[in-house]
Amino acid sequence: MNITGLTTNNIELHQMDGYLLQQVGYEIARKINGTVIGYFPPSYPLNYFRLDIKIGENIMSILLHEYFPYIASASYEDELHIHFFDHEDVMTELKPYYTVLDAAFLNAPFTPNSHDLSESELKNEKHWRPNTNGEVIFNCWD
Repeated sequence: MNITGLTTNNIELHQMDGYLLQQVGYEIARKINGTVIGYFPPSYPLNYFRLDIKIGENIMSILLHEYFPYIASASYEDELHIHFFDHEDVMTELKPYYTVLDAAFLNAPFTPNSHDLSESELKNEKHWRPNTNGEVIFNCWD
């Protein structure tokens, strides 16, 4: 519940530590011979932090949910085109700090009945029509 970042007024969510994400991200980049090329804190309407690492000619993004310790690696084109994938070395480095969500779960079809979303979230789900679990957890709903 509240995973979309949309809550009722009586629930207060606390933002995750973006500084820790940056510290961990720079250490990961060093270990995998990559370079951090961008850090983006959540800004309306995005509900996640994003840290971009260039590895050779490829760019991998690490996404951290704004309010929950859920993190994932992805290929990030824009907020509407995110492809989640598993990068074992990165996942291993992130596990001491966060709950790493794997690509199989994030890319799996979203079914509202199998989740504990609030009424407000279900209303938004019907409006935004997410296709995958990842689109619900890491979203740009306003």
